[in-house]
Amino acid sequence: MIWEIEHETRVVDGLDAQGRPDPAYAAALGLVPAPFGRRALAFAIDIAIWLILQLPLWLGAVPLLLKLATGAISPYGFVNHPDFVLAVIMAAVSVALSLVYVVVQWMLHGLKGITIGKAITGIRSVNVMTLERPGVWAVLLRYIIVAASGILPAVGPALVLLSPTFDLERRGRGWHDRIGKVWLVDVRHGLNPYDDKRMRVARKTVKAEPAPERVELPSLATPRDPVAQPEYRPGSRISAGVVGVPRSPEAPAMPAPAAPASAPVNPATPSPAATPAAPAVATPAPAVATSAPAVATSAPAVAVSEAPGPRRRGRMGGLALRLDTGETIPVTAPILLGRDPDAAAHPGARAVPLTDTTRTLSKTHALVQPVAGGLEIIDRRSTNGCGVIRGGIETELASGGSATVAEGDAIRLGDRTADVVQIAPLQT
Repeated sequence: MIWEIEHETRVVDGLDAQGRPDPAYAAALGLVPAPFGRRALAFAIDIAIWLILQLPLWLGAVPLLLKLATGAISPYGFVNHPDFVLAVIMAAVSVALSLVYVVVQWMLHGLKGITIGKAITGIRSVNVMTLERPGVWAVLLRYIIVAASGILPAVGPALVLLSPTFDLERRGRGWHDRIGKVWLVDVRHGLNPYDDKRMRVARKTVKAEPAPERVELPSLATPRDPVAQPEYRPGSRISAGVVGVPRSPEAPAMPAPAAPASAPVNPATPSPAATPAAPAVATPAPAVATSAPAVATSAPAVAVSEAPGPRRRGRMGGLALRLDTGETIPVTAPILLGRDPDAAAHPGARAVPLTDTTRTLSKTHALVQPVAGGLEIIDRRSTNGCGVIRGGIETELASGGSATVAEGDAIRLGDRTADVVQIAPLQT
């Protein structure tokens, strides 16, 4: 029996059709290129630390070597000089410290995207394709390019170090950065790509479809101009309210109610049987004729109520949460969200357990309830916190804090997200 193992191909976000990194995607995530001034300062700090580590060599070994080089002492005298052992020890200390320093810087840069200088100046290195750690071999290749530029003394290193200013994409990537596929970003004024939680939220926000714009509905208010036609005229009445029927501006006005089928009583013609009481009958007769149009006006309402078929009852719409999995949860009453929310501490709230493949939801993560103007989200002291995303910008809630969201906003629960959407009224 032969088992076939499927190898999943990783999909890298932020690449164009040619497989090149898209600067617009990185900018949408909130990544900012590192400024040249702080890049130069970070490089100067790293070099300064390396020079400090050379002090034992310069103070303990170089003076004795200068005496040998100038002929002040012979090679025999150099080896038998009283300071020879101290010079060897000091040189060995400098070499050992320098080696450790270079290896540590290399590992930090490849695995964490920092050196000591970059950590101080708020700069991080990432792989320009994946926006993750650059990798130790890519960093080593970058160092080799910089060192190889020394073949042309002064000119070569100067060109390599100034090459970030030649970047046509305005991302500050020099020749050595392009060869190593490295990009330096500013974490003081932009998103830190090594903050896994915020990066996941940013990627989901960028990939999410934009919320549909709200459609301006015609006003149900009575127009101020008595001649103007209202934008909506009532259609049929239900228990939930009035269902509006759109009226075009050219629609004719409603016809006047028809006269009743029966002829009105003529007050001037007395009946033969009531000839003596003619004045008394003529007095209430106008009241009977006046009420006739009211009877005719109510006739359409009677016709609607007697229409065949069951009566339809309307149910008011409201707001709901549309999870990143596509599931929609109506919020018509307080609900508790989490892995396994406990509603005992929240009487009246309904527990809604959520599937947590990210392992970032707390058991009882948040309480969501309808309020005037939208929904209120209350953090229940969750481990990974809650946030409100409005206009692509996230505001993190304090532990136990609350905020009000409206249609078009989104909320973050750990690494899960949910959009606040409007649900249409239902007919039953």
